[in-house]
Amino acid sequence: MNQYGFKVFFYTPELDRNVLSMDQLMLQGYTVKVNGEKCQIYPMFSTPISNIKNDVTGLTKDEEIGERGRRIVINDSSVHEGYKADYLNAYFENLNMSSMEPDWNIMIIRAIEFHDFSNCKSLLDMLEDAEYALKYKHELETKFEEMVKWFLINSLGINTRSVHP
Repeated sequence: MNQYGFKVFFYTPELDRNVLSMDQLMLQGYTVKVNGEKCQIYPMFSTPISNIKNDVTGLTKDEEIGERGRRIVINDSSVHEGYKADYLNAYFENLNMSSMEPDWNIMIIRAIEFHDFSNCKSLLDMLEDAEYALKYKHELETKFEEMVKWFLINSLGINTRSVHP
C-alpha cells in the first residue's frame, strides 16, 4: 500500500493496457488530487481549480473554461475558412497550365517515398524555395505529414499511439 491507501502493482500480465501510477505521475511533476473515490490529475505548473458552480451561469469552472475554449475554436474556424478561401482562389488563379497538361512537380512530390533520411532531406530541400513551397503548398504539406509519420514510426519506434497532425 502507498500513502493514499492504494495497492501498487507494477506488472500485471493479464492487463493489455497501460495503467496510471500515482507515484510516477507525481515524480513527473503532475499534481494528483484524491477525494474519496475521485482522482484528478493536473498538468505540471498548473494549479487545481475549485470546481464550484457559478450562480449566474450554472456551470462549474471546468465547464466555463471548456465553453470559452469551444467559442474560441468556433470563432477561429470562421477566420480560418476565410484564409482558406483566399488561399484557394489565389492558388487556382496562379496555375498557368491547361487542364490537359500534367504538372511534373506535383507528380515528383507525390512519387517521393520515405525509406531513409536522404528521402527526408530531398523533401526538406524542396521547402527551401519559398515560391515553390507556396505554389505546391498542399502537396508539400501532405508529403511532410507522411514524412513525420515515417520518422516517428520507423526512427523513433512510436507506433502505439496516434500521430498528431
